[in-house]
Amino acid sequence: MPLDLFVGRAAELASVAEALTKVEAGQPWLVAIEGDPGVGKTALARRCLSEVTGLRVLSARADQAEADLDFGIVDQLLRAARGAFPAATLTGGTGSPTSSFAVGARLLEMVGEQQATGAVAIVVDDLQWADRRSVEALTFMLRRLSVDPVVAMVTYRGPSDLLDEAAQRMLLSIENRLRISLGGLSSDEAASLAAALRAGSLDDEAVRRLYRHTGGHPLYLRTLLSEGFDFDPRAPGRLVLPRTLAAAIGDHLRVLPPQTRIILEMLSVLNLRMPLAQLGQAAEIESPSAAIEPAVASGLVDWSPEEPTCPVEIRHALVRDAIYAGITATKRRMLHARAASMVNESASWEHRVAALERPDEDLAAQLERLAGEEAAGGRLALAATHLQWASDVSPARADRERRLLTAALHLMLAEESRGLALREAVEASGPSPLRSCVLGTMAFSSGQLGEAERQFSEALAEARNDPDSRPLAAMIANRLAGTYTLLGDGEKVMTFGRWALGTGCLDAAAASQTRTLIAIGASQVAGPREALAELGHLEADAARVGPVDVDGLSFRGVFRLLAGDLGQAVTDMTASLRLVRRGATLTLGLRAYFYLALAQYLAGAWDDVLLTAEQGFSAAAIHSRRYERPLLHLAAGCVPAGRGAAEEAERHARLAEEAAASLEYGQERLYAAMARALVCQATSDYLGMADALGHWRDDSALDGRSRAYAVLWRPLLAEGLVGSGQTGQAAAVLGQLRAGSGQAAYLQPALAWLEGWLAEQCGDPEQARRIYARGEDTASARSPVYTARLLLAHGRLLRRTGNRKDAVERLRRANDLYTALRAAPFITRTEEELAACHLPGGPAKKRSVLALTSRETEVAHLVGKGLSNPEVAAELFVSRKAVEYHLGNIYAKCGLQGRQQLRRFVEQWRQPATV
Repeated sequence: MPLDLFVGRAAELASVAEALTKVEAGQPWLVAIEGDPGVGKTALARRCLSEVTGLRVLSARADQAEADLDFGIVDQLLRAARGAFPAATLTGGTGSPTSSFAVGARLLEMVGEQQATGAVAIVVDDLQWADRRSVEALTFMLRRLSVDPVVAMVTYRGPSDLLDEAAQRMLLSIENRLRISLGGLSSDEAASLAAALRAGSLDDEAVRRLYRHTGGHPLYLRTLLSEGFDFDPRAPGRLVLPRTLAAAIGDHLRVLPPQTRIILEMLSVLNLRMPLAQLGQAAEIESPSAAIEPAVASGLVDWSPEEPTCPVEIRHALVRDAIYAGITATKRRMLHARAASMVNESASWEHRVAALERPDEDLAAQLERLAGEEAAGGRLALAATHLQWASDVSPARADRERRLLTAALHLMLAEESRGLALREAVEASGPSPLRSCVLGTMAFSSGQLGEAERQFSEALAEARNDPDSRPLAAMIANRLAGTYTLLGDGEKVMTFGRWALGTGCLDAAAASQTRTLIAIGASQVAGPREALAELGHLEADAARVGPVDVDGLSFRGVFRLLAGDLGQAVTDMTASLRLVRRGATLTLGLRAYFYLALAQYLAGAWDDVLLTAEQGFSAAAIHSRRYERPLLHLAAGCVPAGRGAAEEAERHARLAEEAAASLEYGQERLYAAMARALVCQATSDYLGMADALGHWRDDSALDGRSRAYAVLWRPLLAEGLVGSGQTGQAAAVLGQLRAGSGQAAYLQPALAWLEGWLAEQCGDPEQARRIYARGEDTASARSPVYTARLLLAHGRLLRRTGNRKDAVERLRRANDLYTALRAAPFITRTEEELAACHLPGGPAKKRSVLALTSRETEVAHLVGKGLSNPEVAAELFVSRKAVEYHLGNIYAKCGLQGRQQLRRFVEQWRQPATV
């Protein structure tokens, strides 16, 4: 049978060719080919790619037996790129599993290197079996492509809605997408295939009969028409064709010699590419080469005689399935028992399970111990699979249920969609603390915090008094504490967190996470300084904190932000994210990105905000944490709002609101309201600001979370109330702000500005002037964002009361700060005030930078720091080609030639950024 024979598919070839033309022009595309097994998905992909000259193709094929092998697909791709780094990349250099985020960054780097010689194709066959960690890493990489000549081509058994959640996200990771749903060949195409495969031509009636019974299925056609198959569609007496491909292959097997059938059955059970001698030993065949020849000739098997061991493998998974289905149950168990002794230990477990005739507690216990070792090493999905097998072969119901529930618990952490698929089996299990814990975890992941609280509470009440259940009770208490952090009940967070720690049953990672939860609870009860005291066990030097404490380090940065120490807040959160890039996992979520962005925003490092928000989006691309999305969009929208990019800011505010509306807890709605308030702030819509945050005016109605983070949102509410003339409510909110957060150093200019403006609104300009002056004299660390507002307000008041000279001095300082931030709406306000003083605004030479997009600003900012193109690409998680593209735009917009001029230009725009 010709291996390279290809017929038909003209429309599909044309569609893909059009997409590939755009890829060569620098536009990334994703081509998804779905269809039934054997319909020709891989053949179509190969044919399309073979027609592109100079295309660098990196291929990987998923295998159902390796679906739990972390980064199996990535490893194939890296090896295809001839990289000498797969093992180190996939373990973070430490031998322990690393994050999909870090591996995705390495994939992006690799793809960037491959582009040096032209367009690149990333091909993944059988996506439905790809391991989740590889899919997450690929999703991260694909989302970072922008102007890259890269095509991702994936095949899978359709339709796409049957794929798991991670794979579906991957299919949406590139904006330019082409989906091809492949069916059977047309009757004319079937005739062409028949003519190519058989000597002589078939008459029209024979072709019609052949097509009618195969539906044009290519593998079915090949099987019927292959050499050695006893079928002649031209013979008038042969009216019955097999109605399924499995039946066709069964008929095919029946005409083969007995020893050929035996060796094929053994090969289907092994389901591997096997050296011929070993296959013969397993099948107990004296002459395996003679036995396999008819299978090779008939096209069922591929043979590689050019290799010393002459390995063979069944050509297509569908053929393997059909052969396997035809083996009797008794013989199948016997063959699996033989196979278990032929393969390595990790592959032998499945064969040992399949060889059983009855439940076997000894094998189940071995599998459970193996799963425990795998879970301890972070291989949770693989552990869950082995626990499910252990459950299936357990004689006792209690053991079956315990192993199944533990598998579900692992999957909820490793592959949530697979875990949720076990809900029915979990609910059918008998009542137990473990069952309630699993159901609570499922409720938590779905945002049903009330139900999660109920399930965890019931589980803990039953488990805490049982000495044998102490480790389980500690884990449940940890999860209950985590639930209460989102519900804003800090007292309960601390109570359950301390109890979990006190059991002494938590491992180092869980204990560190629990200490962080306790600190979060303390912040909700007593404020950020009490929270910092709870994290006193961490190294003072952020650079010396290890990966196990990455959550604690990130939240120490958050609490320092809330306490008013912007510098140390940025240091801690930046260091925690550096650990993440090296492979550490933020088990308490990705909030370090978003709070770091807010700290940078207040510190005036707006270009850094763009970088941090982009990195946060990249990390979030491979997860489905709905509760983090409002904060994500707040962080991403604050700088566009401040710079007057109204459309981008509005988009983030709208997405934050949509995400918050899908959740049942209030803090996330507060983040969405902040995003909306910032959009209104840029247009001086003070009533809109007040309305956006109006729900949180009453301090008595706030939960612990909202109160703990008030230093971030109350200034916006106060601004909206003062600006819209709601002076009574404004005074109350300012009183709450000063009482709760007045010690935050960077807040001092904001308090002076808002209280002075309130005095103006109440008709006391002299009192306002004194407040403004005291605010300027505050000798503490300041936020350029708030200081600029104070200077603008003071300058405006001085101009209106006739003190033109002092007004100009303050307005110019405000203009310098806003120009450094490139805060276009506020530059306009300062220039209007300067014009009213009969003076021009800021220097015109800085205007061109306002035309840069957010991504161009990020690139310019990093080049200004002295980074090379590869370093910029690594920092932004983009390709080198994308960096070159953005640099070209920057040079054109700003009239610059070369990096040296750009560095000087960036230095000039950054110079006034400090207060």
